[in-house]
Amino acid sequence: MKNILLFLIILLQTALFGDNNPLYEIRGESSEIDANLTQFLKQWRDNTTKPIEDGNYTNIFLHADITKGKIVALTFDDSPDENNTDKVLDILNHYNVKASFFMIGSPIQDNNATVVKRAFDEGHLVLNHSFTHPHLKTLANDEIIQELNATSEKIESITGHYPLLFRPPYGDVNQQVMNTLNTNGYTTILWSLDSLDWAIKNKDAIIENVINHIQPGDIVLMHSSRANQSSVDALPEIIEKLQQLGYKFERLDEMLGIKAYR
Repeated sequence: MKNILLFLIILLQTALFGDNNPLYEIRGESSEIDANLTQFLKQWRDNTTKPIEDGNYTNIFLHADITKGKIVALTFDDSPDENNTDKVLDILNHYNVKASFFMIGSPIQDNNATVVKRAFDEGHLVLNHSFTHPHLKTLANDEIIQELNATSEKIESITGHYPLLFRPPYGDVNQQVMNTLNTNGYTTILWSLDSLDWAIKNKDAIIENVINHIQPGDIVLMHSSRANQSSVDALPEIIEKLQQLGYKFERLDEMLGIKAYR
């Protein structure tokens, strides 16, 4: 019976997605980015997903189980800021959508602390995106641990909850980084669909990229820092179009079946 179920799942994946396994791929492309950046992204995606597929990187997620149906998770990096994070929260509240925010520790102060609490109080996940947004591969183990713990402790001081889900800045990991993250009890969250809102300033191109490449179980990468007004502008239409396509939105802990906090 178990073998039959596995065979049916493989058939379903093939019918929906062809030969590519969506659990081990990162999508997102646009004519708005040049050939050099497109090639760089392809190389980075291949180098990142292959160790996951081979089982060398563990306790790391790109995608949810596709058999759960048409669910997606909206995730926002580089919060908080004093402007766009609030705008994103307003939009999510309007559509009654829950999301996951990966926040940088160093900007969490004064007015920005208010938006951190607001995100948590409104039912979103407030998660760890390092303290200073470095390339982790350039750091020693104790420096990585300091980046992790300082941010989780700051978030806990505001929300009362210590986040255990971590997104490495730039998606920058190698075996040493992954070992350090796992040893210290963190689960690593990457993404399966890059909205490219960090590179594209045209909101229509962001919308087109997301809608054209969406698949069930996707973790969608977006941003909500002061540099990402185009992402804020694109968000309402992305939500509406995905809803029209029958998608439902879940937080990462719900979609992946994992603990968000200690």
